[in-house]
Amino acid sequence: MKMRDLFSILWCYLILSTTVFAQEPYNVCSDALLLCPGQTVNANNIGANSTFCPNCEDDFSFCFQGENTIWFKFETNTVGGDVQVFFSNLIFQNGVGQGSELQAAVLATPNPCIASSYSLVSNCTNNETGDFVLNAVNLTPSATYFIVVNGAMGATANAEFIFDIAINGPGVVQNPTIGIGASTTVACVGEAITLVATVFDCDAQGNIQWFADGVFIGASSDGTFITDQLTQSTTITAQIDCFENCSETLISAGIPITIISFPVDAGPDFEIIAGESVQLQGSTTASNFVWTPALSMNNPNSLTPLVNPAQTTTYYLTSDNGQCAITDLCTVSVISALEIPNTFTPNNDNVNDTWEILGVEKFPDIYVQVFDRWGQLVFQSNGYAPVKRWDGTKNGRELPASSYYYVIDVRNENYPEVLKGYISIVR
Repeated sequence: MKMRDLFSILWCYLILSTTVFAQEPYNVCSDALLLCPGQTVNANNIGANSTFCPNCEDDFSFCFQGENTIWFKFETNTVGGDVQVFFSNLIFQNGVGQGSELQAAVLATPNPCIASSYSLVSNCTNNETGDFVLNAVNLTPSATYFIVVNGAMGATANAEFIFDIAINGPGVVQNPTIGIGASTTVACVGEAITLVATVFDCDAQGNIQWFADGVFIGASSDGTFITDQLTQSTTITAQIDCFENCSETLISAGIPITIISFPVDAGPDFEIIAGESVQLQGSTTASNFVWTPALSMNNPNSLTPLVNPAQTTTYYLTSDNGQCAITDLCTVSVISALEIPNTFTPNNDNVNDTWEILGVEKFPDIYVQVFDRWGQLVFQSNGYAPVKRWDGTKNGRELPASSYYYVIDVRNENYPEVLKGYISIVR
Protein backbone atom coordinates (compact mmCIF):
# COMPACT_ATOMS: atom_id res chain seq x y z
CA MET A 1 0.00 0.00 0.00
CA LYS A 2 1.31 3.43 -0.90
CA MET A 3 2.06 5.83 1.93
CA ARG A 4 -0.34 8.35 0.39
CA ASP A 5 -3.23 5.83 0.55
CA LEU A 6 -2.34 4.91 4.11
CA PHE A 7 -2.32 8.57 5.07
CA SER A 8 -5.78 9.07 3.49
CA ILE A 9 -7.22 6.15 5.47
CA LEU A 10 -5.73 7.39 8.73
CA TRP A 11 -7.00 10.91 8.04
CA CYS A 12 -10.56 9.68 7.38
CA TYR A 13 -10.42 7.56 10.51
CA LEU A 14 -9.32 10.61 12.49
CA ILE A 15 -12.24 12.60 11.10
CA LEU A 16 -14.72 9.84 11.97
CA SER A 17 -13.38 9.52 15.48
CA THR A 18 -13.43 13.24 16.26
CA THR A 19 -16.45 14.57 14.30
CA VAL A 20 -19.94 14.71 15.74
CA PHE A 21 -22.48 13.99 13.01
CA ALA A 22 -26.03 15.26 13.15
CA GLN A 23 -28.73 12.82 12.11
CA GLU A 24 -29.30 13.27 8.35
CA PRO A 25 -32.75 14.24 6.98
CA TYR A 26 -32.68 11.17 4.73
CA ASN A 27 -32.81 9.03 7.88
CA VAL A 28 -36.55 9.18 7.12
CA CYS A 29 -37.98 7.52 4.00
CA SER A 30 -40.27 10.47 3.24
CA ASP A 31 -37.14 12.67 3.04
CA ALA A 32 -35.21 10.27 0.82
CA LEU A 33 -32.29 12.03 -0.89
CA LEU A 34 -32.74 12.35 -4.65
CA LEU A 35 -29.84 10.96 -6.70
CA CYS A 36 -29.13 12.31 -10.18
CA PRO A 37 -27.13 10.48 -12.84
CA GLY A 38 -23.57 11.68 -13.18
CA GLN A 39 -23.46 13.11 -9.66
CA THR A 40 -21.67 11.51 -6.72
CA VAL A 41 -23.11 12.17 -3.26
CA ASN A 42 -21.24 11.77 0.01
CA ALA A 43 -23.58 10.32 2.64
CA ASN A 44 -23.57 8.67 6.07
CA ASN A 45 -25.87 6.78 8.40
CA ILE A 46 -24.30 8.03 11.62
CA GLY A 47 -27.00 8.50 14.23
CA ALA A 48 -29.63 6.90 11.96
CA ASN A 49 -32.48 4.97 13.55
CA SER A 50 -35.52 3.02 12.41
CA THR A 51 -39.28 3.31 12.60
CA PHE A 52 -40.70 0.21 14.25
CA CYS A 53 -44.41 -0.36 13.70
CA PRO A 54 -46.47 -2.71 11.49
CA ASN A 55 -46.21 -1.70 7.81
CA CYS A 56 -44.07 1.35 8.60
CA GLU A 57 -41.12 2.27 6.40
CA ASP A 58 -38.63 -0.09 8.11
CA ASP A 59 -40.98 -3.05 8.52
CA PHE A 60 -39.36 -5.19 5.82
CA SER A 61 -37.17 -8.27 5.62
CA PHE A 62 -35.22 -8.99 2.45
CA CYS A 63 -31.63 -10.10 2.99
CA PHE A 64 -31.52 -7.76 5.98
CA GLN A 65 -33.90 -5.89 8.27
CA GLY A 66 -34.04 -2.14 8.71
CA GLU A 67 -32.43 -1.12 11.98
CA ASN A 68 -30.57 2.15 11.32
CA THR A 69 -31.65 2.95 7.79
CA ILE A 70 -31.07 5.86 5.48
CA TRP A 71 -33.00 6.36 2.24
CA PHE A 72 -32.30 7.51 -1.30
CA LYS A 73 -34.45 7.69 -4.40
CA PHE A 74 -34.03 8.14 -8.14
CA GLU A 75 -36.26 8.60 -11.16
CA THR A 76 -35.99 6.58 -14.34
CA ASN A 77 -36.02 8.28 -17.72
CA THR A 78 -38.75 8.00 -20.36
CA VAL A 79 -37.23 4.78 -21.69
CA GLY A 80 -36.47 2.88 -18.51
CA GLY A 81 -34.11 -0.09 -18.29
CA ASP A 82 -31.16 -1.18 -16.19
CA VAL A 83 -29.72 0.99 -13.41
CA GLN A 84 -26.51 0.57 -11.42
CA VAL A 85 -26.02 2.03 -7.95
CA PHE A 86 -22.35 2.48 -7.09
CA PHE A 87 -21.05 2.47 -3.49
CA SER A 88 -17.47 3.54 -2.90
CA ASN A 89 -15.05 4.89 -0.29
CA LEU A 90 -16.75 3.11 2.61
CA ILE A 91 -15.28 4.15 5.96
CA PHE A 92 -16.70 2.54 9.13
CA GLN A 93 -16.60 3.98 12.63
CA ASN A 94 -15.38 0.67 14.11
CA GLY A 95 -16.56 1.49 17.60
CA VAL A 96 -16.47 -1.16 20.31
CA GLY A 97 -19.20 -3.70 19.57
CA GLN A 98 -20.24 -2.02 16.31
CA GLY A 99 -20.90 -3.91 13.09
CA SER A 100 -18.61 -3.34 10.10
CA GLU A 101 -20.73 -4.26 7.11
CA LEU A 102 -23.06 -2.25 4.90
CA GLN A 103 -26.45 -3.55 3.78
CA ALA A 104 -28.41 -2.17 0.79
CA ALA A 105 -31.13 -2.88 -1.75
CA VAL A 106 -33.18 -1.12 -4.46
CA LEU A 107 -36.95 -1.18 -3.92
CA ALA A 108 -39.97 -0.54 -6.09
CA THR A 109 -42.92 0.81 -4.16
CA PRO A 110 -46.25 2.06 -5.55
CA ASN A 111 -46.95 3.47 -2.07
CA PRO A 112 -43.73 5.15 -0.98
CA CYS A 113 -42.59 4.35 2.55
CA ILE A 114 -45.37 1.78 3.10
CA ALA A 115 -43.48 -1.45 3.69
CA SER A 116 -46.20 -3.81 2.44
CA SER A 117 -45.85 -2.28 -1.06
CA TYR A 118 -42.09 -2.90 -1.37
CA SER A 119 -40.67 -5.25 -3.95
CA LEU A 120 -36.98 -5.98 -4.42
CA VAL A 121 -35.70 -4.98 -7.89
CA SER A 122 -31.95 -5.41 -7.38
CA ASN A 123 -29.50 -7.77 -5.77
CA CYS A 124 -29.75 -7.54 -1.99
CA THR A 125 -26.48 -7.27 -0.11
CA ASN A 126 -25.83 -7.55 3.62
CA ASN A 127 -22.09 -7.98 4.03
CA GLU A 128 -20.32 -5.27 2.06
CA THR A 129 -17.12 -3.76 3.43
CA GLY A 130 -15.66 -2.21 0.25
CA ASP A 131 -16.76 -0.84 -3.11
CA PHE A 132 -19.76 -2.64 -4.67
CA VAL A 133 -22.65 -2.20 -7.11
CA LEU A 134 -26.39 -2.80 -6.86
CA ASN A 135 -27.86 -3.83 -10.22
CA ALA A 136 -31.52 -3.11 -10.88
CA VAL A 137 -32.81 -4.62 -14.15
CA ASN A 138 -35.60 -3.60 -16.55
CA LEU A 139 -36.95 -0.74 -14.49
CA THR A 140 -40.19 0.93 -15.56
CA PRO A 141 -39.92 4.24 -17.46
CA SER A 142 -40.68 7.51 -15.64
CA ALA A 143 -40.95 5.85 -12.22
CA THR A 144 -39.47 6.54 -8.78
CA TYR A 145 -37.41 3.89 -7.01
CA PHE A 146 -35.95 3.84 -3.50
CA ILE A 147 -32.58 2.70 -2.20
CA VAL A 148 -32.43 1.63 1.44
CA VAL A 149 -29.04 1.47 3.17
CA ASN A 150 -28.52 -0.12 6.60
CA GLY A 151 -25.65 -0.92 8.94
CA ALA A 152 -25.23 -4.57 9.97
CA MET A 153 -25.53 -5.41 13.65
CA GLY A 154 -22.28 -6.13 15.49
CA ALA A 155 -21.92 -7.49 19.00
CA THR A 156 -23.81 -4.58 20.53
CA ALA A 157 -24.48 -1.91 17.88
CA ASN A 158 -25.23 -1.46 14.21
CA ALA A 159 -22.52 -0.38 11.79
CA GLU A 160 -22.18 3.34 11.11
CA PHE A 161 -20.22 4.66 8.15
CA ILE A 162 -19.67 7.33 5.55
CA PHE A 163 -19.58 6.53 1.83
CA ASP A 164 -20.04 7.83 -1.69
CA ILE A 165 -23.09 6.83 -3.73
CA ALA A 166 -23.87 7.41 -7.43
CA ILE A 167 -26.24 6.05 -10.06
CA ASN A 168 -25.81 5.34 -13.75
CA GLY A 169 -27.15 3.17 -16.52
CA PRO A 170 -29.54 3.36 -19.48
CA GLY A 171 -32.55 3.51 -17.17
CA VAL A 172 -31.58 6.86 -15.63
CA VAL A 173 -29.14 8.53 -18.00
CA GLN A 174 -30.87 11.40 -19.76
CA ASN A 175 -29.96 12.11 -23.37
CA PRO A 176 -31.44 15.54 -24.14
CA THR A 177 -30.25 17.25 -27.30
CA ILE A 178 -30.57 20.73 -28.76
CA GLY A 179 -29.87 21.78 -32.32
CA ILE A 180 -30.34 25.17 -33.94
CA GLY A 181 -30.76 26.55 -37.43
CA ALA A 182 -31.17 29.95 -39.04
CA SER A 183 -33.26 31.27 -41.92
CA THR A 184 -30.01 32.58 -43.42
CA THR A 185 -26.35 32.56 -42.45
CA VAL A 186 -25.55 35.64 -44.54
CA ALA A 187 -27.66 38.74 -43.86
CA CYS A 188 -27.61 42.48 -44.30
CA VAL A 189 -27.31 44.60 -41.18
CA GLY A 190 -30.82 45.30 -39.87
CA GLU A 191 -32.29 42.28 -41.70
CA ALA A 192 -34.56 40.03 -39.63
CA ILE A 193 -33.12 36.54 -39.07
CA THR A 194 -35.29 33.69 -37.82
CA LEU A 195 -33.51 31.33 -35.44
CA VAL A 196 -35.03 27.92 -34.74
CA ALA A 197 -34.12 25.49 -31.95
CA THR A 198 -35.10 21.82 -31.90
CA VAL A 199 -35.00 20.13 -28.49
CA PHE A 200 -35.41 16.40 -27.81
CA ASP A 201 -35.80 14.41 -24.56
CA CYS A 202 -35.83 17.53 -22.41
CA ASP A 203 -38.63 17.46 -19.85
CA ALA A 204 -39.72 20.50 -17.82
CA GLN A 205 -38.26 22.83 -20.41
CA GLY A 206 -37.70 26.47 -19.57
CA ASN A 207 -37.28 29.32 -22.00
CA ILE A 208 -34.67 28.94 -24.70
CA GLN A 209 -31.98 31.59 -24.27
CA TRP A 210 -30.14 32.92 -27.31
CA PHE A 211 -26.59 34.25 -27.41
CA ALA A 212 -24.38 36.02 -29.96
CA ASP A 213 -20.71 35.43 -29.25
CA GLY A 214 -21.73 34.51 -25.71
CA VAL A 215 -23.74 37.69 -25.14
CA PHE A 216 -27.43 37.23 -24.30
CA ILE A 217 -29.70 38.62 -27.05
CA GLY A 218 -33.14 37.33 -26.02
CA ALA A 219 -35.32 34.38 -25.06
CA SER A 220 -38.21 32.48 -26.58
CA SER A 221 -40.81 30.26 -24.97
CA ASP A 222 -41.00 28.11 -28.09
CA GLY A 223 -38.29 27.14 -30.55
CA THR A 224 -38.41 30.30 -32.67
CA PHE A 225 -36.60 33.59 -32.11
CA ILE A 226 -36.50 36.50 -34.58
CA THR A 227 -33.90 39.25 -34.36
CA ASP A 228 -32.87 42.18 -36.53
CA GLN A 229 -30.33 43.50 -34.02
CA LEU A 230 -27.20 41.76 -35.27
CA THR A 231 -24.74 44.44 -36.34
CA GLN A 232 -21.65 42.35 -37.03
CA SER A 233 -20.66 38.81 -37.94
CA THR A 234 -21.16 36.54 -34.95
CA THR A 235 -21.72 32.98 -33.73
CA ILE A 236 -25.20 32.11 -32.47
CA THR A 237 -25.82 29.55 -29.72
CA ALA A 238 -28.88 28.53 -27.73
CA GLN A 239 -29.21 27.28 -24.17
CA ILE A 240 -32.01 25.57 -22.24
CA ASP A 241 -32.44 24.06 -18.79
CA CYS A 242 -33.98 20.59 -18.78
CA PHE A 243 -35.61 18.50 -16.03
CA GLU A 244 -37.23 19.80 -12.90
CA ASN A 245 -35.43 17.64 -10.34
CA CYS A 246 -32.09 16.68 -11.85
CA SER A 247 -31.53 19.88 -13.78
CA GLU A 248 -29.27 19.80 -16.82
CA THR A 249 -28.25 22.74 -18.97
CA LEU A 250 -27.98 22.14 -22.72
CA ILE A 251 -25.88 24.39 -24.95
CA SER A 252 -26.13 24.04 -28.69
CA ALA A 253 -23.34 24.00 -31.20
CA GLY A 254 -22.72 27.43 -32.71
CA ILE A 255 -23.92 28.72 -36.06
CA PRO A 256 -21.75 31.39 -37.69
CA ILE A 257 -23.77 34.31 -39.07
CA THR A 258 -22.14 36.73 -41.50
CA ILE A 259 -23.51 40.28 -41.35
CA ILE A 260 -22.88 42.48 -44.38
CA SER A 261 -22.57 46.14 -43.56
CA PHE A 262 -21.10 49.33 -45.00
CA PRO A 263 -21.25 52.96 -43.89
CA VAL A 264 -24.52 54.79 -44.53
CA ASP A 265 -25.14 58.01 -42.63
CA ALA A 266 -28.02 60.38 -43.33
CA GLY A 267 -26.26 63.02 -41.28
CA PRO A 268 -27.53 65.13 -38.40
CA ASP A 269 -31.07 66.27 -37.76
CA PHE A 270 -31.90 69.91 -38.45
CA GLU A 271 -34.33 72.49 -37.12
CA ILE A 272 -35.39 75.28 -39.44
CA ILE A 273 -37.92 78.07 -39.46
CA ALA A 274 -40.79 77.60 -41.88
CA GLY A 275 -39.75 78.80 -45.31
CA GLU A 276 -36.03 78.25 -44.80
CA SER A 277 -33.92 75.69 -46.67
CA VAL A 278 -31.19 73.39 -45.36
CA GLN A 279 -28.62 71.12 -47.00
CA LEU A 280 -28.65 67.49 -45.85
CA GLN A 281 -25.28 65.94 -44.99
CA GLY A 282 -25.46 62.31 -46.16
CA SER A 283 -22.49 59.99 -46.68
CA THR A 284 -21.93 56.40 -47.85
CA THR A 285 -19.32 54.20 -49.51
CA ALA A 286 -21.88 52.59 -51.82
CA SER A 287 -22.11 53.78 -55.41
CA ASN A 288 -25.91 53.61 -55.57
CA PHE A 289 -28.02 55.74 -53.26
CA VAL A 290 -31.23 57.74 -53.22
CA TRP A 291 -33.15 60.01 -50.80
CA THR A 292 -36.86 59.62 -50.08
CA PRO A 293 -39.24 61.35 -50.05
CA ALA A 294 -38.07 63.62 -52.87
CA LEU A 295 -40.72 66.23 -52.06
CA SER A 296 -39.21 69.70 -51.48
CA MET A 297 -35.77 68.33 -52.42
CA ASN A 298 -33.67 69.65 -55.30
CA ASN A 299 -31.82 66.40 -56.10
CA PRO A 300 -32.63 63.04 -54.46
CA ASN A 301 -29.54 61.47 -56.10
CA SER A 302 -27.12 63.83 -54.36
CA LEU A 303 -25.64 63.00 -50.96
CA THR A 304 -26.14 66.62 -49.96
CA PRO A 305 -29.45 67.76 -51.44
CA LEU A 306 -31.11 71.05 -50.56
CA VAL A 307 -34.52 70.63 -48.89
CA ASN A 308 -37.24 73.15 -48.11
CA PRO A 309 -40.04 71.25 -46.34
CA ALA A 310 -43.22 73.05 -45.36
CA GLN A 311 -43.58 70.82 -42.31
CA THR A 312 -41.42 68.53 -40.21
CA THR A 313 -40.19 65.73 -42.47
CA THR A 314 -38.04 62.61 -42.04
CA TYR A 315 -35.73 61.87 -44.97
CA TYR A 316 -34.34 58.38 -45.68
CA LEU A 317 -31.00 57.75 -47.37
CA THR A 318 -30.94 54.25 -48.89
CA SER A 319 -27.65 52.87 -50.23
CA ASP A 320 -27.13 49.68 -52.23
CA ASN A 321 -23.76 47.98 -52.74
CA GLY A 322 -25.15 45.21 -54.94
CA GLN A 323 -25.61 42.80 -52.01
CA CYS A 324 -27.49 44.80 -49.45
CA ALA A 325 -29.61 47.93 -49.22
CA ILE A 326 -29.07 49.85 -45.99
CA THR A 327 -31.11 52.84 -44.87
CA ASP A 328 -30.40 55.63 -42.43
CA LEU A 329 -32.57 58.65 -41.64
CA CYS A 330 -32.52 62.23 -40.51
CA THR A 331 -35.34 64.58 -39.53
CA VAL A 332 -35.78 68.21 -40.48
CA SER A 333 -38.02 69.86 -37.89
CA VAL A 334 -39.92 72.89 -39.16
CA ILE A 335 -40.92 75.45 -36.59
CA SER A 336 -43.24 78.37 -37.17
CA ALA A 337 -41.68 81.70 -38.06
CA LEU A 338 -43.92 83.28 -35.44
CA GLU A 339 -45.03 82.18 -32.00
CA ILE A 340 -48.63 83.34 -31.74
CA PRO A 341 -50.26 83.00 -28.31
CA ASN A 342 -53.99 82.27 -28.25
CA THR A 343 -54.86 84.40 -25.21
CA PHE A 344 -53.91 87.57 -23.32
CA THR A 345 -55.27 89.49 -20.30
CA PRO A 346 -55.62 93.26 -20.86
CA ASN A 347 -56.53 94.16 -17.25
CA ASN A 348 -53.88 96.83 -16.63
CA ASP A 349 -51.79 94.76 -14.22
CA ASN A 350 -48.74 95.16 -16.46
CA VAL A 351 -48.67 91.40 -17.03
CA ASN A 352 -49.71 90.07 -20.43
CA ASP A 353 -51.72 93.23 -21.08
CA THR A 354 -51.03 93.19 -24.84
CA TRP A 355 -51.07 90.51 -27.51
CA GLU A 356 -47.35 89.77 -27.93
CA ILE A 357 -46.36 87.88 -31.08
CA LEU A 358 -42.82 86.52 -30.84
CA GLY A 359 -40.62 86.73 -33.91
CA VAL A 360 -42.31 89.73 -35.57
CA GLU A 361 -39.05 91.70 -35.48
CA LYS A 362 -37.86 89.60 -38.43
CA PHE A 363 -40.79 90.82 -40.53
CA PRO A 364 -41.04 94.62 -40.50
CA ASP A 365 -43.74 94.61 -43.22
CA ILE A 366 -46.06 92.22 -41.39
CA TYR A 367 -49.77 93.05 -41.62
CA VAL A 368 -52.02 92.02 -38.70
CA GLN A 369 -55.83 92.11 -38.64
CA VAL A 370 -58.29 91.06 -35.90
CA PHE A 371 -62.06 90.55 -36.35
CA ASP A 372 -64.91 89.99 -33.90
CA ARG A 373 -67.39 87.14 -34.17
CA TRP A 374 -69.55 89.12 -36.53
CA GLY A 375 -66.64 89.75 -38.91
CA GLN A 376 -66.19 93.38 -37.94
CA LEU A 377 -62.59 94.60 -38.04
CA VAL A 378 -61.52 95.59 -34.50
CA PHE A 379 -57.75 95.96 -35.00
CA GLN A 380 -55.22 96.27 -37.81
CA SER A 381 -51.57 97.24 -38.01
CA ASN A 382 -48.83 97.55 -40.65
CA GLY A 383 -45.85 96.27 -38.75
CA TYR A 384 -46.13 95.02 -35.21
CA ALA A 385 -43.52 96.76 -33.11
CA PRO A 386 -44.11 96.75 -29.33
CA VAL A 387 -45.82 100.13 -29.49
CA LYS A 388 -48.26 98.74 -32.05
CA ARG A 389 -49.36 95.66 -30.12
CA TRP A 390 -53.10 95.15 -29.74
CA ASP A 391 -54.26 96.00 -26.22
CA GLY A 392 -57.77 94.55 -26.50
CA THR A 393 -59.48 97.79 -27.51
CA LYS A 394 -61.18 99.19 -30.59
CA ASN A 395 -60.67 102.91 -31.08
CA GLY A 396 -59.66 103.17 -27.42
CA ARG A 397 -62.75 101.35 -26.15
CA GLU A 398 -62.30 98.10 -24.23
CA LEU A 399 -63.64 95.06 -26.01
CA PRO A 400 -65.44 92.35 -24.09
CA ALA A 401 -63.81 89.10 -23.07
CA SER A 402 -64.36 86.83 -26.03
CA SER A 403 -62.63 85.01 -28.88
CA TYR A 404 -61.52 86.97 -31.92
CA TYR A 405 -60.31 85.88 -35.34
CA TYR A 406 -56.93 86.99 -36.65
CA VAL A 407 -55.36 87.11 -40.10
CA ILE A 408 -51.60 87.70 -40.37
CA ASP A 409 -49.81 88.32 -43.66
CA VAL A 410 -46.04 88.07 -43.08
CA ARG A 411 -45.37 89.74 -46.47
CA ASN A 412 -42.20 87.75 -47.10
CA GLU A 413 -41.54 85.66 -50.21
CA ASN A 414 -40.24 82.80 -48.08
CA TYR A 415 -43.54 82.67 -46.16
CA PRO A 416 -46.31 83.03 -48.73
CA GLU A 417 -49.07 81.51 -46.62
CA VAL A 418 -51.37 83.77 -44.61
CA LEU A 419 -51.62 82.76 -40.93
CA LYS A 420 -55.09 82.47 -39.45
CA GLY A 421 -56.45 81.54 -36.04
CA TYR A 422 -58.21 82.67 -32.87
CA ILE A 423 -57.09 84.90 -30.01
CA SER A 424 -59.07 85.20 -26.75
CA ILE A 425 -59.35 88.20 -24.44
CA VAL A 426 -59.54 87.18 -20.78
CA ARG A 427 -60.46 89.79 -18.20
